[in-house]
Amino acid sequence: MGWLRVHGSPSPGFHAGDRLALVVFIASTRTSTIPGISVAGPSPEATLYTPALDVEYLVAGRPITFNVIPVTPEGIPTPALISRAALKLLNIPTLIVDVGSFLEPKIPHTRMPSRSVGGSIDSEDALAEGVSKKLFEESRLLASTLSKGLDFIVGESMPGGTTTALSIMEALGYKARFRVSSASPSNPHDLKVRVVERAFKRSNINPPERDVFKTIDRVGDPLHISIAGFLSGALEGGSKILLAGGTQMCAVLAILKSLGVELGGRVMVGTTGWLVNDSQSDMRGLLNDIAPEVPLLAAEMDFSDSPFEGLKYYDKGYVKEGVGSGGLLTVLAVKGWSKGDVKRAVYGEYGRVMGYEAR
Repeated sequence: MGWLRVHGSPSPGFHAGDRLALVVFIASTRTSTIPGISVAGPSPEATLYTPALDVEYLVAGRPITFNVIPVTPEGIPTPALISRAALKLLNIPTLIVDVGSFLEPKIPHTRMPSRSVGGSIDSEDALAEGVSKKLFEESRLLASTLSKGLDFIVGESMPGGTTTALSIMEALGYKARFRVSSASPSNPHDLKVRVVERAFKRSNINPPERDVFKTIDRVGDPLHISIAGFLSGALEGGSKILLAGGTQMCAVLAILKSLGVELGGRVMVGTTGWLVNDSQSDMRGLLNDIAPEVPLLAAEMDFSDSPFEGLKYYDKGYVKEGVGSGGLLTVLAVKGWSKGDVKRAVYGEYGRVMGYEAR
């Protein structure tokens, strides 16, 4: 555990005998197509395709819908590459849950009945009235069917998610401006705030809003409310949960807190040192304001010795987190994997991908 940092309350942790599963929620929000909001794709419109491509690669080892690995405009690979390498070491089952992906992934997955692509919150409602409550209940029911002796690592893929997370947290009364993270080293805070302000003005949001579901329908997205529903069901079933993600997971916790869900000492957040140490966001402060009882675990990974330039960009402030990568790295650290072994697995996977793309 030498490369793991624990912030806040003592961690409930995972143990050798625990039965773990990774659950990755995917969705799209047209908020990601606002120019400058997201770099999780080669162009603003392409960010709508990223969630499906991420999980196709994660599960199948290659993208299926399009023959291209999701990259940033600079050509930096998706964090799903780290997640796939970690999953090979952990050897745990994976479930993909589509709650509103623009493209349906061409791999086996669970598809929520009320799945819906989120609207661009600056100009339209995120979801049709009543959809967020349906997504919450459907995801809660899914968890209740799975949480029979299972503990969960819960990840996500949704470009534009830090902007809608900012909107959700602010609407529910939490101060999140200039504190959410970004996949870019130059966090577009001013743009995100302008988008949220336009969303609030358009939809007459006056924080703190008390009707969580109406708030999400107007200025949220399909992803965070679904993950919150899943956590609610998993906690009812006695599971432990590691939220594998960055500041977006603070929005999930804000939803649960606003709904009065008792976290019961069984929820953790796992992310990367790249994100926790980012000077342009405030993961620790947000978590302390929203759910101080929830510990934050951070895997201090680096790719300084990588033979691949694309991975070295992670150390320069790009990407930082996503597709469950940070949480999976923290679990590897807890279970005693060395940092060197994990890096070798990531480098091997990157080399395989580059060889695949070259053919």
